[in-house]
Amino acid sequence: MSEDSGHWPGKAPDWRGLADHEKYERFASETPGGWWDLHGTVGGLHVLNRARVAYFKDRMGGFAGKKVLDVGCGGGILSESLAGEGALVVAVDPSPASIKVAREHAVSRGLQIDYRVGFAEAMDFRDEFDAVFAVDVLEHVEDLAGSIFACARALKPGGFFGFLTHNQTLEAFTFMIWEQEYRLRVMPKGAHDFHKFITPEAMRAALERAGLGGVEFRGLSRSGSGESYSIQVSDDVSISYLGYALKPREAA
Repeated sequence: MSEDSGHWPGKAPDWRGLADHEKYERFASETPGGWWDLHGTVGGLHVLNRARVAYFKDRMGGFAGKKVLDVGCGGGILSESLAGEGALVVAVDPSPASIKVAREHAVSRGLQIDYRVGFAEAMDFRDEFDAVFAVDVLEHVEDLAGSIFACARALKPGGFFGFLTHNQTLEAFTFMIWEQEYRLRVMPKGAHDFHKFITPEAMRAALERAGLGGVEFRGLSRSGSGESYSIQVSDDVSISYLGYALKPREAA
């Protein structure tokens, strides 16, 4: 296998039966260039990143000078965008191999990002960050409530929590799992667990239990085909959605 390729030879492997953090440890170990291959297995994340960064930047009024936490950072796609905009970034992921890739890529671009190995629900930051982001990760954690609580605890009063995840609908199952993993085989089987997909109603309830309010949800829509497709923020939350919530300025 090529050391700089984001593709597996033949068809994508079978990840069924692996814990979620083991899946991405295997991905980063077996395809070292995979996180940054725009045409590889996670190339779609780079397309999605443009839409989510623009959305969060608009809602926050910019990232420059903000201390931010990227939870489930993978190979550092969002982290590098935030750091490139002037944010002070701490990033956490349970995959040591992914963190290694992220550190090396950041160095190659001259970016200073504090990468750490760890699980979302085990984080113990307290009132430290202006913003916390959990994008494309909440549908992979073992403890959703614990992970969101840890994110909320990490925020300063008045802080911004940005999230992106997949809805628990037939449309999401069809596109994310049936199409991507079984019909087209561009993602490994088992890359996603439909039972971990999160409805907006369940997300709102979890955010409110963690003491976060002012919630906004926005959908994500895809247009175009092949390698020329794009992703836009929309009103359609049937497959994937993003949004934000705020920590009250006066701690409860």
